[in-house]
Amino acid sequence: MAVEGIKKAELYVHKSNLEEVLGALQRTASFEVAASGADQSIEGVVQAHPELPRVEGLLAEARFLLRFLEPHFQDKVSPVARALGEKEEISLEEGEALEKSLDIAAISDGARSLERRLVEIRSELAQIATTEALLSHLPDFSYPFELITSGTERVRGIIGTMPASKMPSWRRDMETVLSGMGEIYASTPGEKEQEGWVAVFYDESISDRVMECMTAHSFSKVDVPSALKGTTEEEAKILSERKTFLAGEEERILREIADLAEKRVLAIRTLSDYWTVLRDRYQALLSGTSTEQVVVLRGWIPESGVKRLTKALSPFGTSVELFLFNPSPDDSPPSLLVNAPWSLPFENLTKLYGAPKYGEIDPTPLLAPFFFVFFGMCLGDAGYGVITVGLFMWFMRKYGRMPSAFKGFFQLFVLSGISTIIVGALTGSWFGDLVDAFSFLSFLRPAKNAMLILNPMENPMDFLAISLALGVVQLFCGLLIAFYDALRKRNYMGAFADTGGWIVLLVGLLLWGGVASGFLSDGVALTAKILSFAGAGVLVATQGREKEGIFGKAVSGLLSLYGVTSYLGDVLSYSRLLALGLATSAVGVIINMLAGLAGDLPYIGWAIALLLIVGGHVFSLAVNVLGAFVHSLRLQYVEFFSKFYSGGGTLFSPLTYKTAFVSIKNDSVE
Repeated sequence: MAVEGIKKAELYVHKSNLEEVLGALQRTASFEVAASGADQSIEGVVQAHPELPRVEGLLAEARFLLRFLEPHFQDKVSPVARALGEKEEISLEEGEALEKSLDIAAISDGARSLERRLVEIRSELAQIATTEALLSHLPDFSYPFELITSGTERVRGIIGTMPASKMPSWRRDMETVLSGMGEIYASTPGEKEQEGWVAVFYDESISDRVMECMTAHSFSKVDVPSALKGTTEEEAKILSERKTFLAGEEERILREIADLAEKRVLAIRTLSDYWTVLRDRYQALLSGTSTEQVVVLRGWIPESGVKRLTKALSPFGTSVELFLFNPSPDDSPPSLLVNAPWSLPFENLTKLYGAPKYGEIDPTPLLAPFFFVFFGMCLGDAGYGVITVGLFMWFMRKYGRMPSAFKGFFQLFVLSGISTIIVGALTGSWFGDLVDAFSFLSFLRPAKNAMLILNPMENPMDFLAISLALGVVQLFCGLLIAFYDALRKRNYMGAFADTGGWIVLLVGLLLWGGVASGFLSDGVALTAKILSFAGAGVLVATQGREKEGIFGKAVSGLLSLYGVTSYLGDVLSYSRLLALGLATSAVGVIINMLAGLAGDLPYIGWAIALLLIVGGHVFSLAVNVLGAFVHSLRLQYVEFFSKFYSGGGTLFSPLTYKTAFVSIKNDSVE
């Protein structure tokens, strides 16, 4: 349960070797660059690498091109496969050669021109669709739209909608207003239409009276595009021809974009990762200080990486100086977790909660055996365990170069599947009661029954007792770890008063409960009472020590004993191991029962039964694996970690190669 030792480092680099030294830091992945503070021993200013603006500009162009071209690219490698490590390997030299061979600025300019034209076409097509929608409401409108959009020397026009119920009265009133000095158009609304379309063409001299009449009848004006000049039929034909032309141009541009994507996306992805590596390298200087000839980088190096980094820097001779110090109490070094292979897959669970602070206990090997057992008890079906192990081992075999984080999770589920097989075999659950439910599998029953120790469906109380007992064991482990950690930090009051008092009290109460239930002999009763009263006495005497006055200390000490209910609630939380295990078994039994009933149907019964068995158990596996993972993890985070672990640290994050599409060949010096 180690958090590796970290050295505080100061790296002095002559500017003549700066590029090569930064490259060595990335190759070895052993140096985390830290921001320089105001109290550093060397005076200087932060100086950006002269290549940083150029690289950031190129990276921005590459990201634009990928955003624009990737939707049109037929990728042979799926995003999932790439995330799992299926990436092409290149060297930085190959990336540099590719940059020289590709004019990214010219490609980007061409792509932006295509994007602009595509936007213009689609905008115009949207406008055409809007205009066509307008014309669709006026199929019998025989007047030229020019009378509305521009009018004549004296004639004006207006068009819009009004409630269908007001159209007859509007017509009468408008004819009176016009008095032969204009014309009216009115559509014929359908039975279910609430509004109709109307238009008026009138002499300019009566504009005010026309508008008063229109307003009085709830008229809503519609703005007609100024480009419309002819009749509905003429304009519809023009729009159709224009739409056909634009659609053809859009198709041509899309083909051009697809061709460009086919030719360039892979190269641009490679360059994007190459420039990302260079950008990260150059940005490291922003955290350092600089004089006229020397750049100073400060950061952290794990003890295991000192030798590797020293060897990588040795070719630079006296132009590079590396100084190492032990972290001071005021420092906040990052944490680098180091675990044995058997507990390494469980490291991701610790990281999900939060890394330990530097110098704190790494809980990974402490939670590993409990999570292993709890997951198996929650899922609890050997058949599901076999599928889980097989599936994740297949993924690991197929994607052998997957990143360590993914590999750790896959190994975690392989181990969890093994636990499930063990628990399922001991409880007789193989896809529920599949072996017992179908007579043609009767030859497997002797083997199944030979491994059976406890059937939770028949003896749930025994399984509950085991669950609660495991909970007690884990909670006491948490308290003992807290006791050890307090001693390690020389916090003797915290060890003996805070944690030790609870350990003594809880042990006494457990023994007392065992005597009361008849599980333990009466001879243990005296020991139980002594431990209980001793633990309670320690807590009452010490838990109010922060309060003022004797009365305040005494009351706080007495009230601290109420914490017994919290421990009782924590223990009862482990009953979820029984609940989830029973749920998995019950669902499997129901699936098999339904399949058995369906199998009695003539002709197609066997097909329905097979579908129910396969589909039902696949669904049950997916749901219950998720439940087993979440609830097993909850017991670690809420019940176990609360006794000794708070997290809050930061993980060691060295300067290294961070890529999305390719892998950089790393010739790091070991």
